[in-house]
Amino acid sequence: MQMLRECDSTLLKVCYYFTNRRREDFRDLYQEIVCTIWTSWPTFRGESSRKTWVTRIALNVAGQQVRRRKRAPQFVELDENFYTLLADDATDTRYQRLYDLINRLENNEDRTLLFLYLDRHRLQEIAEITGGTEAAVKQKIYRLKQQLNRLAQHDNE
Repeated sequence: MQMLRECDSTLLKVCYYFTNRRREDFRDLYQEIVCTIWTSWPTFRGESSRKTWVTRIALNVAGQQVRRRKRAPQFVELDENFYTLLADDATDTRYQRLYDLINRLENNEDRTLLFLYLDRHRLQEIAEITGGTEAAVKQKIYRLKQQLNRLAQHDNE
């Protein structure tokens, strides 16, 4: 499906962001997202762009998985070959550090907002995906950036 190829980078980032980076969990989430997109395709009404629609589904599926495994132990697999599957910026150590800070946030909605922001979605798109207003999204992202800066400063002390 061409739509999946067009949105593959976003899907990979969602999987990287919302998993514990273990190969099996990454692949499971990716497969679940693709299956959900495939089965939901007949319901696509064209009220938003295909990328927005796919991103919304990917985030919903990822959020469901996060809630399911919330109490499960978290492991990090350090297999370097695994990272070749990811989008270029996801392998950058600065992004890994940022993702580690974001993972410390308790609210899944906050992590979702930051994911969309980091994936370079426009504020209008983020508001559409999350059901908020542009002004509220902009303010929330500003506050989340401050919170991440405080976490980073605390780690450096």
